[in-house]
Amino acid sequence: PVGPHDAHRRAVRSLMRLATRPATVADAALVHAIYDATPEYFDVISIPMPTEAEVATELAAAADDPRRHVELVLDAGDDAHQRAAAAPVDAQSGRRVVGYVDYTLNYPDGGDATVNLLLIHGALQNRGYGRRTVRALEARLQGRIRRLLAAIYGRNPRAESFWSSLGYRFAIDARPVLEWYAKTLGDDAPGDADDGDDGAADERESEAVPAGAGDRGTGASGG
Repeated sequence: PVGPHDAHRRAVRSLMRLATRPATVADAALVHAIYDATPEYFDVISIPMPTEAEVATELAAAADDPRRHVELVLDAGDDAHQRAAAAPVDAQSGRRVVGYVDYTLNYPDGGDATVNLLLIHGALQNRGYGRRTVRALEARLQGRIRRLLAAIYGRNPRAESFWSSLGYRFAIDARPVLEWYAKTLGDDAPGDADDGDDGAADERESEAVPAGAGDRGTGASGG
């Protein structure tokens, strides 16, 4: 039987394997590859999938906003699932790009941060990448912000379930356009960091901030 210490060690190893790096305009093709592998996300939010040129424009806009952070989610592993999914390889690090996260600090209020988009490669969802990405982001923001929010666009039960499983609770009602889920950092969230659904945390992670292609779909999706 697997004890709590074994589960904790497994979760720590899993988190250590995952990394992020800032995305720049030069990474537009990598970000677009993640979009292209997750067409259902754009169906949920009812917008056309952005072109690579539109992704580049969005990345440039993010670079001009000091509050906004856009990052590639990288995995040090190279397992059969990643190869079968044809997850793109980041030439800079040599790691597989398994997702993309876009978040804004001090939004909507000072001391808050909002995930505009968390998108995990469609063929790699439900393998814990979304949960691990959120856990790692919480750890990095601990002590810098008070509250982390995820905005869910439209009607997306999968995203609601994903964020709720991580300890986020309904906070702001802006229906029918979106709902905001929030968590005060420092709160314990249920579940193991290595388990769970990658879900489309809508928008894939939060879609509260209008930010172009990323927000057009920012939802907190999960993975």
